[in-house]
Amino acid sequence: MKTLKSLMIMIGLAFWAFILIAQDRNQANKLQEAINFMETKGNYPAAILLFEEVAKGPDRSLAARSLLYVGLCYEKLDKNEARKAYQRVIREFEDQTVVVAEARARLSALNQAKASTAMVVRLFWAGPELFFSTSLSTDGRNIFHTDWETGDLAVLEIASGKKRRLTNKGSWFHPFDPGEWAVVPTPSPDSTQVAYKWYNKDQSGDLRLVGLDGSGPRVLYHRNEEVKYIEPAEWSSDGKEILALVSRKDQTYQIVLVSVKDGSVRVLKTLQKQRPLKMSLSPDGRYIVYDFPQEERVEDRDIFLLATDGSHEIPLVKHLANDCLLGWAPDGKRVLFASDRTGIMGLWIIDVIGGKPQGSPELIKPSMGPIWPIAFTQNGSFYYAIINSMLDVYIAELDPVTGKVLAPGTKITEPFVGTNAWPDWSPDGKYLVYVTRTVAYDSRWYKQASEVYTLSILSLETGEYRKLQPRLKSFSHLRWSPHGGSILAFGLGPDNRSGFYQIDAQTGDVTPILYCPGGSKELEWSPDGSAFFYKLLYRPIILRELKTGQEKEVYPDPGAVNFALSPDGQWLALTIYDLVKGWVFLKVMPSAGGEPRELMKLQLPEYISAMDWMPDGQGLLFTKGRRDHSDQPQELWRISLEGGEPQKLELTTDVVSWGNLRVHPTGRRIAFSAIKYRAEIWVMENFLPDLKAVR
Repeated sequence: MKTLKSLMIMIGLAFWAFILIAQDRNQANKLQEAINFMETKGNYPAAILLFEEVAKGPDRSLAARSLLYVGLCYEKLDKNEARKAYQRVIREFEDQTVVVAEARARLSALNQAKASTAMVVRLFWAGPELFFSTSLSTDGRNIFHTDWETGDLAVLEIASGKKRRLTNKGSWFHPFDPGEWAVVPTPSPDSTQVAYKWYNKDQSGDLRLVGLDGSGPRVLYHRNEEVKYIEPAEWSSDGKEILALVSRKDQTYQIVLVSVKDGSVRVLKTLQKQRPLKMSLSPDGRYIVYDFPQEERVEDRDIFLLATDGSHEIPLVKHLANDCLLGWAPDGKRVLFASDRTGIMGLWIIDVIGGKPQGSPELIKPSMGPIWPIAFTQNGSFYYAIINSMLDVYIAELDPVTGKVLAPGTKITEPFVGTNAWPDWSPDGKYLVYVTRTVAYDSRWYKQASEVYTLSILSLETGEYRKLQPRLKSFSHLRWSPHGGSILAFGLGPDNRSGFYQIDAQTGDVTPILYCPGGSKELEWSPDGSAFFYKLLYRPIILRELKTGQEKEVYPDPGAVNFALSPDGQWLALTIYDLVKGWVFLKVMPSAGGEPRELMKLQLPEYISAMDWMPDGQGLLFTKGRRDHSDQPQELWRISLEGGEPQKLELTTDVVSWGNLRVHPTGRRIAFSAIKYRAEIWVMENFLPDLKAVR
């Protein structure tokens, strides 16, 4: 019996020894994986997560080494966090003498190093998805944003790349039926909660809270008969109040503080008819800074300081230039803002003591361009977002009989890259016309200071380009006339009147045809050039005679979004939305009027972004995509005039979103414009070298 017990004990000890060895190997593998993330890939947030996992294991040697590596990673991200990691190694692992000695050396080097005066600007995160209304957690690990597939509030874990929704009540988002959706995510100081504005179906907006784990979503402040919406701006340092902006139905705005405990509101300031772009609460909670237009209907702004106890308000930054608030530095002694006072938008800072400006503003960094402020961190780093978009014209070749793609989309690179759109073929097929837009971001924050629109004409025979400069502030939706002498466009004239203009294809001279409001629009020439079809947003399709100006309503339903006229002028192809049932229809109808006939339908959020007829008029090409900002590339399809099963064409490009499809008169080429997005978050460090963070 004793022998049996001894045998069982030995087997048990062997089993647990095996388990411990396996665990050690697993921890060692994790350590090596983390080192690879740090040294090879430079992904410090991901490496830190793995190192911290290893540090929780039973092997003290591995744990100490992992914490040392955590410090090495944080030396690239946050020197204060690096010090904490080294101090923990020294405090908790005295028996690991070699590692402790290294930690002491690293800590000593950090403490003895003098604060560098060199400012550092580096890319923090980049991705193909376009995140509007973005914010960053205070620890820099999470990006909060709107999930455009549902409208819910979502979080992106930077280290792992994983995305998850924090709310689960959003409806599908569409420009014609926004439904319910979340915007303006604003994380709490400890990043355990997120405040956000929730748009209701009537487009009113509530202030809501949700936990980082998705728990406890609740309405903190509900709009009422007098309030249209309320949106958060910033939390107080103690997490007890939220600085917010209220939009009232009497067209006034209010700066308020909302209690996180019970949702009670304290009104600090009422503003008439215009609103701040940015508001920021001082770390001690005593002051609010906000920017506001200098005059009504003027974009240029000044910055004001308001005491939260209502005792006083003063202009903090007052200048003829455009000054836009970026935020309050975490030491509470300085305010960062953007200004074009040098002629180019740059970053400036002003000292503030006792609620009053001290001295003159100081230029920190010139030539910043259009940025979106995200957050200051406690160590004085400033995070901001940049959205880079490249809009280009592509040409592809295909077999008009089989639909086989012979050559993939090739980007036009003249006269500029990333600024070309709205292509159309000349009636003889020898030329391609498109719009080239150049933008100078040099005197407005978020805004385009100046734009130059050029009519670019490419000869397919010689490859040469010709440029025309019509006297229009802007123009788009180009359609070459059937006779080739002019180009119809929707534009904005020098007198700021929008409408349809006829541009001479040789001289660039402009003739106004019809003045009408801006917004979404579609247009097509009649085959003989005596009239044109057009449609404005939420309006019927109209046929207008060029000489007489007489108009005829062809299709009355405003639900039609896109249309295309067949080469013989007999048929109109339409895309029609049924938002109640969730369908998108592709239909055809006689161009003189009549009942549309269905060719196919798609289930939302799929949609048809562009379409055009084949030269024989017996079929259509169309592009199919999704309305949820998906990263799934759009596809090119073909369908017969008689309907039937559509055929997918294997056309590939390096972009996700493309449209404005135009088929060459021979049917062997297509032109389209496509846009490629890249969202970036940048961080600016070491521009506040003497910062002593107030926590």
